[in-house]
Amino acid sequence: MGTLEKIFIGALGGFSAVLVKFLGQDFDNVVSNAANFTSEQLLSYQIGYGILTPILMFLGAFVAWVSDEEKRIKIVALAIAAPAMVTTWSGGAKSGFSGASLNLFFPAAYAEDIGTKTGYVKLEATQKGTFEKIKDGIGTFFGYDKQPDKYWVIVGSYQDRQEAQNFADAINTEDDSLNAYVGFKGSTNEYYPVIVGQYSLLSEAKVLKEKALKTDLIEDAYLSIGTKE
Repeated sequence: MGTLEKIFIGALGGFSAVLVKFLGQDFDNVVSNAANFTSEQLLSYQIGYGILTPILMFLGAFVAWVSDEEKRIKIVALAIAAPAMVTTWSGGAKSGFSGASLNLFFPAAYAEDIGTKTGYVKLEATQKGTFEKIKDGIGTFFGYDKQPDKYWVIVGSYQDRQEAQNFADAINTEDDSLNAYVGFKGSTNEYYPVIVGQYSLLSEAKVLKEKALKTDLIEDAYLSIGTKE
Protein backbone atom coordinates (compact mmCIF):
# COMPACT_ATOMS: atom_id res chain seq x y z
CA MET A 1 0.00 0.00 0.00
CA GLY A 2 1.30 3.42 -0.95
CA THR A 3 2.10 6.13 1.57
CA LEU A 4 -0.46 8.59 0.15
CA GLU A 5 -3.20 5.98 0.37
CA LYS A 6 -2.38 5.29 4.02
CA ILE A 7 -2.41 9.00 4.81
CA PHE A 8 -5.74 9.45 3.03
CA ILE A 9 -7.31 6.52 4.89
CA GLY A 10 -5.91 7.87 8.16
CA ALA A 11 -7.40 11.31 7.51
CA LEU A 12 -10.80 9.73 6.81
CA GLY A 13 -10.47 7.83 10.08
CA GLY A 14 -9.82 11.07 11.94
CA PHE A 15 -12.82 12.69 10.28
CA SER A 16 -14.97 9.69 11.24
CA ALA A 17 -14.00 10.15 14.90
CA VAL A 18 -15.09 13.80 14.77
CA LEU A 19 -18.34 12.90 13.02
CA VAL A 20 -19.15 10.30 15.67
CA LYS A 21 -18.43 12.89 18.39
CA PHE A 22 -20.80 15.40 16.81
CA LEU A 23 -23.61 12.92 16.26
CA GLY A 24 -23.20 11.32 19.69
CA GLN A 25 -22.43 14.35 21.87
CA ASP A 26 -23.56 17.59 20.21
CA PHE A 27 -26.18 16.98 17.52
CA ASP A 28 -29.11 16.58 19.89
CA ASN A 29 -28.06 19.60 21.96
CA VAL A 30 -27.72 21.84 18.89
CA VAL A 31 -31.03 20.73 17.36
CA SER A 32 -33.10 20.85 20.56
CA ASN A 33 -31.69 24.22 21.68
CA ALA A 34 -31.28 25.93 18.31
CA ALA A 35 -33.94 28.52 19.14
CA ASN A 36 -32.23 29.36 22.43
CA PHE A 37 -28.66 29.74 21.19
CA THR A 38 -27.40 33.17 20.20
CA SER A 39 -25.61 33.56 16.89
CA GLU A 40 -22.33 33.72 18.83
CA GLN A 41 -23.02 30.42 20.58
CA LEU A 42 -23.77 28.72 17.25
CA LEU A 43 -20.65 30.34 15.83
CA SER A 44 -18.63 28.79 18.68
CA TYR A 45 -19.67 25.34 17.49
CA GLN A 46 -18.65 26.19 13.94
CA ILE A 47 -15.30 27.62 15.00
CA GLY A 48 -14.53 24.77 17.40
CA TYR A 49 -15.23 22.06 14.87
CA GLY A 50 -13.65 24.09 12.07
CA ILE A 51 -10.35 24.35 13.94
CA LEU A 52 -10.14 20.94 15.57
CA THR A 53 -11.49 18.74 12.76
CA PRO A 54 -8.40 19.30 10.54
CA ILE A 55 -6.15 18.73 13.57
CA LEU A 56 -7.76 15.40 14.39
CA MET A 57 -7.72 14.41 10.72
CA PHE A 58 -3.99 15.14 10.72
CA LEU A 59 -3.61 13.02 13.85
CA GLY A 60 -5.36 10.12 12.15
CA ALA A 61 -3.23 10.54 9.04
CA PHE A 62 -0.04 10.66 11.11
CA VAL A 63 -0.91 7.48 13.01
CA ALA A 64 -1.65 5.70 9.73
CA TRP A 65 1.59 6.97 8.19
CA VAL A 66 3.84 5.75 11.03
CA SER A 67 2.05 2.41 11.27
CA ASP A 68 3.56 -0.67 9.64
CA GLU A 69 0.07 -2.07 9.13
CA GLU A 70 -0.89 -2.85 5.52
CA LYS A 71 -4.49 -3.97 5.89
CA ARG A 72 -6.91 -1.13 5.20
CA ILE A 73 -9.45 -2.10 7.86
CA LYS A 74 -6.77 -2.13 10.57
CA ILE A 75 -5.39 1.21 9.38
CA VAL A 76 -8.88 2.69 9.64
CA ALA A 77 -9.22 1.31 13.18
CA LEU A 78 -5.88 2.81 14.19
CA ALA A 79 -6.71 6.15 12.56
CA ILE A 80 -10.03 6.36 14.42
CA ALA A 81 -8.61 5.25 17.77
CA ALA A 82 -6.13 8.11 18.23
CA PRO A 83 -8.56 11.02 17.60
CA ALA A 84 -11.26 9.10 19.49
CA MET A 85 -9.23 9.45 22.69
CA VAL A 86 -9.56 13.22 22.31
CA THR A 87 -13.21 13.26 21.25
CA THR A 88 -14.23 10.88 24.04
CA TRP A 89 -12.55 13.06 26.68
CA SER A 90 -14.21 16.15 25.23
CA GLY A 91 -17.68 14.69 25.53
CA GLY A 92 -20.43 15.89 27.82
CA ALA A 93 -21.02 19.30 29.34
CA LYS A 94 -18.44 20.70 31.74
CA SER A 95 -18.93 23.53 34.19
CA GLY A 96 -16.71 25.81 36.20
CA PHE A 97 -14.56 26.77 33.22
CA SER A 98 -13.17 30.27 33.46
CA GLY A 99 -11.15 30.18 30.27
CA ALA A 100 -7.93 30.78 32.17
CA SER A 101 -6.11 27.81 30.66
CA LEU A 102 -6.96 28.85 27.11
CA ASN A 103 -5.82 32.39 27.87
CA LEU A 104 -2.29 30.98 28.02
CA PHE A 105 -2.53 30.48 24.26
CA PHE A 106 -5.17 32.98 23.23
CA PRO A 107 -5.07 36.34 25.01
CA ALA A 108 -8.52 37.62 25.89
CA ALA A 109 -9.80 40.46 23.71
CA TYR A 110 -12.74 42.31 25.17
CA ALA A 111 -14.77 44.85 23.25
CA GLU A 112 -15.75 48.14 24.83
CA ASP A 113 -18.76 47.71 27.07
CA ILE A 114 -21.62 49.69 25.59
CA GLY A 115 -24.22 48.38 28.03
CA THR A 116 -26.68 50.68 29.72
CA LYS A 117 -26.25 52.64 32.89
CA THR A 118 -28.09 49.94 34.86
CA GLY A 119 -25.03 47.71 34.74
CA TYR A 120 -27.04 45.08 32.86
CA VAL A 121 -25.31 44.44 29.55
CA LYS A 122 -27.52 44.32 26.50
CA LEU A 123 -27.49 41.08 24.60
CA GLU A 124 -27.35 43.02 21.34
CA ALA A 125 -24.33 44.98 22.55
CA THR A 126 -22.06 41.98 23.12
CA GLN A 127 -19.20 41.89 20.64
CA LYS A 128 -16.15 39.67 20.94
CA GLY A 129 -12.76 39.87 19.32
CA THR A 130 -11.29 37.18 17.08
CA PHE A 131 -9.16 35.55 19.78
CA GLU A 132 -12.10 35.48 22.20
CA LYS A 133 -14.26 33.77 19.58
CA ILE A 134 -11.54 31.18 18.92
CA LYS A 135 -11.17 30.53 22.65
CA ASP A 136 -14.94 30.10 23.03
CA GLY A 137 -15.06 27.79 20.02
CA ILE A 138 -12.34 25.50 21.38
CA GLY A 139 -14.00 25.52 24.79
CA THR A 140 -17.33 24.52 23.24
CA PHE A 141 -15.68 21.63 21.38
CA PHE A 142 -14.28 20.33 24.67
CA GLY A 143 -17.63 20.55 26.44
CA TYR A 144 -17.63 23.96 28.13
CA ASP A 145 -20.52 26.45 27.95
CA LYS A 146 -22.59 24.17 25.75
CA GLN A 147 -25.94 24.92 27.34
CA PRO A 148 -28.05 27.92 26.30
CA ASP A 149 -27.94 30.97 28.53
CA LYS A 150 -30.90 32.61 30.23
CA TYR A 151 -31.83 36.29 30.09
CA TRP A 152 -33.58 39.08 31.95
CA VAL A 153 -35.96 41.42 30.13
CA ILE A 154 -35.11 44.97 31.27
CA VAL A 155 -37.69 47.69 30.62
CA GLY A 156 -36.33 50.66 32.59
CA SER A 157 -33.85 51.95 35.17
CA TYR A 158 -34.03 54.52 37.96
CA GLN A 159 -31.66 55.94 40.55
CA ASP A 160 -34.51 56.23 43.02
CA ARG A 161 -35.89 52.86 44.08
CA GLN A 162 -39.37 54.24 44.75
CA GLU A 163 -39.59 55.63 41.22
CA ALA A 164 -38.56 52.21 39.90
CA GLN A 165 -41.23 50.56 42.05
CA ASN A 166 -43.86 53.05 40.85
CA PHE A 167 -43.02 52.17 37.25
CA ALA A 168 -43.22 48.45 37.97
CA ASP A 169 -46.57 48.90 39.73
CA ALA A 170 -47.93 50.89 36.79
CA ILE A 171 -46.88 48.14 34.38
CA ASN A 172 -48.59 45.51 36.50
CA THR A 173 -51.73 47.63 36.66
CA GLU A 174 -51.84 47.71 32.86
CA ASP A 175 -50.87 44.04 32.40
CA ASP A 176 -50.28 41.98 35.53
CA SER A 177 -49.17 38.97 33.44
CA LEU A 178 -45.85 40.77 32.84
CA ASN A 179 -45.03 40.46 36.55
CA ALA A 180 -42.86 43.58 36.65
CA TYR A 181 -40.58 44.11 39.63
CA VAL A 182 -37.50 46.05 40.72
CA GLY A 183 -34.16 44.25 40.55
CA PHE A 184 -31.08 44.77 42.69
CA LYS A 185 -28.41 47.32 41.93
CA GLY A 186 -25.11 45.86 40.83
CA SER A 187 -21.97 46.65 42.79
CA THR A 188 -20.65 48.86 39.99
CA ASN A 189 -23.72 51.00 39.25
CA GLU A 190 -26.27 53.17 41.00
CA TYR A 191 -29.44 52.35 39.05
CA TYR A 192 -32.28 49.99 39.88
CA PRO A 193 -33.45 47.94 36.88
CA VAL A 194 -37.13 47.31 36.27
CA ILE A 195 -37.53 43.72 35.08
CA VAL A 196 -40.52 41.87 33.64
CA GLY A 197 -41.06 38.13 33.85
CA GLN A 198 -38.54 35.56 34.95
CA TYR A 199 -35.00 34.56 34.03
CA SER A 200 -35.79 32.85 30.71
CA LEU A 201 -34.27 31.03 27.78
CA LEU A 202 -33.63 33.19 24.71
CA SER A 203 -36.75 32.17 22.76
CA GLU A 204 -38.99 32.81 25.78
CA ALA A 205 -37.25 36.09 26.62
CA LYS A 206 -37.74 37.37 23.05
CA VAL A 207 -41.47 36.65 23.24
CA LEU A 208 -41.69 38.39 26.61
CA LYS A 209 -39.80 41.41 25.25
CA GLU A 210 -42.21 41.78 22.34
CA LYS A 211 -45.16 41.45 24.70
CA ALA A 212 -43.74 44.15 26.97
CA LEU A 213 -43.22 46.56 24.07
CA LYS A 214 -46.90 46.29 23.16
CA THR A 215 -47.92 48.02 26.39
CA ASP A 216 -48.52 51.77 26.50
CA LEU A 217 -46.04 52.41 29.33
CA ILE A 218 -42.96 50.54 28.08
CA GLU A 219 -41.07 52.41 25.39
CA ASP A 220 -37.87 50.36 25.35
CA ALA A 221 -36.85 46.86 26.40
CA TYR A 222 -33.76 44.73 25.97
CA LEU A 223 -32.39 41.36 26.94
CA SER A 224 -29.58 40.96 29.43
CA ILE A 225 -27.65 37.92 30.55
CA GLY A 226 -27.10 39.49 33.95
CA THR A 227 -25.25 42.17 35.85
CA LYS A 228 -21.61 43.16 35.57
CA GLU A 229 -19.98 42.41 38.88
